[in-house]
Amino acid sequence: MTVSLILNNRPVPRAQLDALPGLPPNFAVVYPLEGGGWEIESPRHRTMTQRWLGKNKVCYVVDLGDHRRTARLTRTPLTCKDQAHRFEATIDVGFRVHDPVAVVRSNLPDVLSAVYPHLISKIRPHAARFAIDEAFEAQARINGSLALPIPLPEGMTLYYCDVQLEPDEAAREFIRGRTEAGRASEMGRLRHNAVIGNTRHQEAVKDIEQESRIARDRRERAALSAVQLDFRGLILEHLAKHPGDTEKSMELLLRWDEARQQRALDQEQRQVEMVRYMIDKGIVREVDVPGLREGVLGPAAGSFGGMLPPGTGAPAAAHALPAAPHPSSPADQASTTGTPPTPPWGGTRPTGTRSSGSSPSAEPSGSPRTAVGLAPVYVVLDTSSTAAGCVTELRDALRSLQTVLANSPDVTSAVRLSVLTFSDTADVRMPLTQVSWQTGVPDLQTGDGCRYEPVFRRLLELVPLETERLKQQATRVNRPTVFFLAVGDPEDGGAWQAAHEELMRHRYRPNIVACGIGTTDRRTVARIASPSEFAVSADARAGLPESVAQFSMLLQNTVLHLGRSAVAGSSELRLERPRGLSTLEDVE
Repeated sequence: MTVSLILNNRPVPRAQLDALPGLPPNFAVVYPLEGGGWEIESPRHRTMTQRWLGKNKVCYVVDLGDHRRTARLTRTPLTCKDQAHRFEATIDVGFRVHDPVAVVRSNLPDVLSAVYPHLISKIRPHAARFAIDEAFEAQARINGSLALPIPLPEGMTLYYCDVQLEPDEAAREFIRGRTEAGRASEMGRLRHNAVIGNTRHQEAVKDIEQESRIARDRRERAALSAVQLDFRGLILEHLAKHPGDTEKSMELLLRWDEARQQRALDQEQRQVEMVRYMIDKGIVREVDVPGLREGVLGPAAGSFGGMLPPGTGAPAAAHALPAAPHPSSPADQASTTGTPPTPPWGGTRPTGTRSSGSSPSAEPSGSPRTAVGLAPVYVVLDTSSTAAGCVTELRDALRSLQTVLANSPDVTSAVRLSVLTFSDTADVRMPLTQVSWQTGVPDLQTGDGCRYEPVFRRLLELVPLETERLKQQATRVNRPTVFFLAVGDPEDGGAWQAAHEELMRHRYRPNIVACGIGTTDRRTVARIASPSEFAVSADARAGLPESVAQFSMLLQNTVLHLGRSAVAGSSELRLERPRGLSTLEDVE
């Protein structure tokens, strides 16, 4: 819709103004002059006579009233800050004529063609400073920047202007999608937090249940600690809880007792046959029978009357035999001096001696002392392909350690021994146990690879678990001791060091005696030992069998010292190092 402020398209005589249709109450008459220029008629400037005399003069009639128009910008939308989206603008403008001559001179058929371009030129720079979702802020900035009234060169004055902005359809769709995405993201975050909270709540409940279960198990173990948990004790416990099973329980007890007596008889018969054989072959003499019964057969030999093979004499006669000594016999001379002879069955003498360079240590006479504490010992042997030349010697070292411990009942009561081997993996060849003559020595086989990390991981699993188990059996448990024999260098780089450090950080960290033989890097041995003074090595020029023999002596002497310390209620660890093994400090 166009707006023209000139009411007559062509000049008309002044007398015909009353015939013009829609003549407003407030208007101005503009006369063109012959010499150029314009003259404006107004009630103040012309009298009635002047109007009558000039009634034939041509003129233009200009509307002086106030005009309000509202327009929506569609063909020239306002772009926002990102230049990709647009604002839809609605402009409400009010204008009036302040210079009728200028209006006639411009001869605009539609004055809005001058009003809107002027406003758009002022609005557009402000709109370009705001994002598409900041329409309200842009609208406030635009309306605040318009300094009204605004005169136009076409003779009009803008006395009112109000601009309203909103995103166009594409921008509204973009904002709607972004808002929905933000709402979905926020809902997802809230659901995520809720799931995390519920999970933590469930885990906390599980922790409480587990702690309660552990506490119940601990109380149950404490209550059962005074109960003899053998077959007989279990039957009695079952009978106390289920009195109706009396007949069946008694039958089981009778069977168990018969089987136990039969096993004891069979064992005693085997022992009798073994002694008879040893006497027949001249391995054992009659004078050695008491020591044989005490050192080899053990307390079980006298469990059912102290049976001995015919011809060997009763225990009392055996004790009376030393009263008739044979001076020509070195063994009898040793007996008269109070030093027991080496047993003829090939075992190590019960009163163990220290290695060369160490002071002797004698065992007390009489029955073995009861151990005050327990000393767990772990023997870790390298059975990689590098150790193929000394596997036999390693087996012999384990057999020698068994003989030493079995011949020292007081030490055996305090020592608990475990054997582990490693190559590419780590294996427990003998679980932690009290060594006796009946303990089986594990067979050793070499494997491929040489990785240290698995054995330290296995120690990290075994040492805490078995230490806790031993603490339930004894009032004092010494810090575990690990004897680590390295023959080959590790193939797992520095990975084993992390497992070693984790083991050393544990509250039950063991003392590690590290021994390197062959071509093992001595720096690796020093890193394994804890503390560092427990790092020893054999001469690199010595053969592997000779080095293993030296390690065997170190193992036997040190374990004996550990056991005796535990018996005495001490936890002293001192290396009983034989000749041929040197500390790395001595090597340096």
